[in-house]
Amino acid sequence: MFGLVGYSIASFFIACLLTVIVAMFRPIKQNDDWKAWKWIVGFMVTIGALPYTYVEVLTAVKGKPMKPAVQEAVHEAELAGELQFFKVVRCSEDKAHVIAVSTDENEFGSPERAVMEIDLIQEKGKWHADAYSIVNSFHRQRDSTTTPPYW
Repeated sequence: MFGLVGYSIASFFIACLLTVIVAMFRPIKQNDDWKAWKWIVGFMVTIGALPYTYVEVLTAVKGKPMKPAVQEAVHEAELAGELQFFKVVRCSEDKAHVIAVSTDENEFGSPERAVMEIDLIQEKGKWHADAYSIVNSFHRQRDSTTTPPYW
């Protein structure tokens, strides 16, 4: 949750910077009818959505053959539940970085969502988990975030 707040604040500051740059190149006579807050909101939404859009497109294009390897990594991590979803963050021809969200049980027995980062490698046409780490899980005492934030 704190990752999303930080992500939003960073998007806001970048949006402000871009709005200042746009304002510097506008004619002076048109400044009276110009609403800077509309530009800030527009840039903030665009900048905040761009990484998610990139990840969604990359997952749709290259993610299907990676699913068995991601499920294998979730199983190796001994999470109590099933894989909810995964997103491909970076991908080359033989390496990929994936964020996976699956269910787990916290110390009180209630369900929680655990977030993992998984590095995949492709050998002989099949993807295999090379390394993984749990990023966010109360039960495993991990409290970090991914970029872009998922939970």
